[in-house]
Amino acid sequence: MKTVYLAYAISTAIRVLGYYLYGYLILIAEAFHSLTDIVILLILRVSARISEKPADHTHPLGHGLAGNVGALIAGVAFISILSFELLKESVQRMISNEFPEHSVYAGFVMALSLMPIITVLYLTAKQARRPEMVALKYELRNDLLTGISGLVAIFFTRYVRHLDSAITFIIALIIAYNGFRLIMENARFLLGFSPDDEFYERISRVIGQFSEVSDVHDIIATYMSPEKVHVDLHITVDGEMRVRDADRLTEIIVEKLQKELPEIEFATIHVCSEGKDRLRSTYDKIVKK
Repeated sequence: MKTVYLAYAISTAIRVLGYYLYGYLILIAEAFHSLTDIVILLILRVSARISEKPADHTHPLGHGLAGNVGALIAGVAFISILSFELLKESVQRMISNEFPEHSVYAGFVMALSLMPIITVLYLTAKQARRPEMVALKYELRNDLLTGISGLVAIFFTRYVRHLDSAITFIIALIIAYNGFRLIMENARFLLGFSPDDEFYERISRVIGQFSEVSDVHDIIATYMSPEKVHVDLHITVDGEMRVRDADRLTEIIVEKLQKELPEIEFATIHVCSEGKDRLRSTYDKIVKK
């Protein structure tokens, strides 16, 4: 990953330098676009490390949501700072009829900035198809395509005078969209996002395999991180069952649940006796079942 960061840093530096030398907004827009990719990659890497920290007395369910907080902050920054500034500058240039010159030199700078990305894409082509590598290759291909589009746009600005501002406007919208997507994808976890109904059905099927359990109810599942879930549920057993036996039963059920549903990191099971009125104050009440 260090090679990837280095490649993005070199590419971004070349584009920023080209912008200050020749004044093409496309160059600084693509630099910002690369910057957003670097930030996202860093968030993924840092969040992976933080999520591995064990639970402590201030974070009893672990640190899995740290990455979501970082991504949310980054998404707001992309929209409120980078995207807004690019949109404002592109509109101002259209209104003032400012047109940069030296399209050949600026085009050469853009082409030069693509070399580090092409190199990394080539080096990672045969690496293992881990999820993070698949996402990385997708981002690299996107950067290469948008960079080539920017290169073509620079050369054609001599014929279409507002093309530089127009393409920059589009890139700013892309950055805003990526920021909005980051916000929406991560805010739901921070708000206590729950798995779909199929996940709850799988829990019921697993617990239904135990003859000692006559009923499972009031299941609540919430994400502690994008890959880990905390489950809280109630089971109904024979009222004459000994406390020691009920305690052992809950341990076996938790082991079975975590084996069948590996995403379950923590599971809390409350034991209810048959014939007792059920306290319907959690999931069943929420979905009005």
